[in-house]
Amino acid sequence: MIEYLVFFLALLFLIGSVSLAIPSKKSQKISKLRMEARKLGANITSALYGSNDFKNYKKDEVYYQIKNKSELKEAHYVRDKGKLLLYSPVKFKYSDRFVNINLQIEKVSESINEIIFTEKSIKFIWNEIDDVSELKLIIDKLNQIK
Repeated sequence: MIEYLVFFLALLFLIGSVSLAIPSKKSQKISKLRMEARKLGANITSALYGSNDFKNYKKDEVYYQIKNKSELKEAHYVRDKGKLLLYSPVKFKYSDRFVNINLQIEKVSESINEIIFTEKSIKFIWNEIDDVSELKLIIDKLNQIK
């Protein structure tokens, strides 16, 4: 009787550990999305590592980084109350280009939580619940900002 109990517990332990190694449908979907993002030229980095300039990140989020082909070379936008608002530099708010660029930023996507424009790259955090077509649209719109 005790041999059956030990055998049964060992079998349960083996099945449990194997089931932990199998990715869920959600993680498979995100993995596929990130692989497609790499094909589009986006670098994907965990928000936990390196110098992190993001203000509204969660520990499990990643940020996407693309080459900056836009004319905007320094800006940081944060989503607050449903809108992307300029976080820095404040002097950009008084620029002649601010209104036009701000309208373009608002049209990018509702799924973006934060965007950082630098001289060489654009970094953004977005809700990865959408599909690759949404990511393509985001990348295209970010690169078209003039």
